[in-house]
Amino acid sequence: MAANPKILLVEDDPAIAGIIAELLEEADYEVDGPHASLADGMAAVAADFPAGAVLDVRVGDGDVGLLADDLDRYDIPYLFCTGAFAHPALDAHPGAPLVPKWALSRQLIDALRQIVH
Repeated sequence: MAANPKILLVEDDPAIAGIIAELLEEADYEVDGPHASLADGMAAVAADFPAGAVLDVRVGDGDVGLLADDLDRYDIPYLFCTGAFAHPALDAHPGAPLVPKWALSRQLIDALRQIVH
């Protein structure tokens, strides 16, 4: 039996991170995280390439666009999950799906299934 796909979760709000992690686990994904900092998320990618990633665009310690750049380099699909719709990372990565935080329970898993194979 194949292992469940591992999804990197970078989210610095513990309550939101818990909701996302629960949604992922219920959909049979293995959660790598949540990582509350950009540095931790980047280290996790370097240590063990995930099948995909869920990224908050506003992580306190840096520009999540740098992490998205790394994921692009390694051909790892990702989506942004945010409440902020005007952010440089979104402009720099227009092909990445965007899931509004207020629509997590309705949109997250469907969007992830479209990009992770």
